[in-house]
Amino acid sequence: MTMEATADDIAQDGSIGIKVDGKTVKYVKESDLGAIKSASEGKDREVSDLQAKLATANSKYDTERQSVLQERAAKEVAEKEGKESATHKTRVGELETELAGLKTSSGEALIKLTDRVRTGLVDGYKIDAEKVKDMALGELESTEANLILVGAKPAPANYDGKGGGAGSSSSDLEGKTPLALATIGYETTKK
Repeated sequence: MTMEATADDIAQDGSIGIKVDGKTVKYVKESDLGAIKSASEGKDREVSDLQAKLATANSKYDTERQSVLQERAAKEVAEKEGKESATHKTRVGELETELAGLKTSSGEALIKLTDRVRTGLVDGYKIDAEKVKDMALGELESTEANLILVGAKPAPANYDGKGGGAGSSSSDLEGKTPLALATIGYETTKK
């Protein structure tokens, strides 16, 4: 190995450029190397501190990002539940209206049924209308059931105001043949 150094090879900063095997190698003073090494270690510490701060910042960012995502998800769930709640409120309103209508119509039907049972007792069993006028449906049905239990028979229908059978009593029809009965029925309807 050949080394050559000339006075021109010494730089102003005190470093020496020496050619070794045709390549220039720069040599510096040991005190300069220590200063560079100290500066490098300081920069390394600074880089380490910055990396630690960056890691902390990234961790905080991830935590906050997760929090934001959770809040967005909670907001979406709340909005969905709010829409469903509005739908349910609308449906409840519809059902309440429908229920009110059903109560009205069932009340009307109950009144009609009560009147029919009352009329059946008055007309069929010849019960005084004053005695049954204030009875509820259950009482009227109970009265009718009791009448049936004691063997009371309702009066025959009086559609024409003459006691049924176009003025004929049941004794007039007894013992007649079916043909005779049909003839009487035919003659009665011709009038």
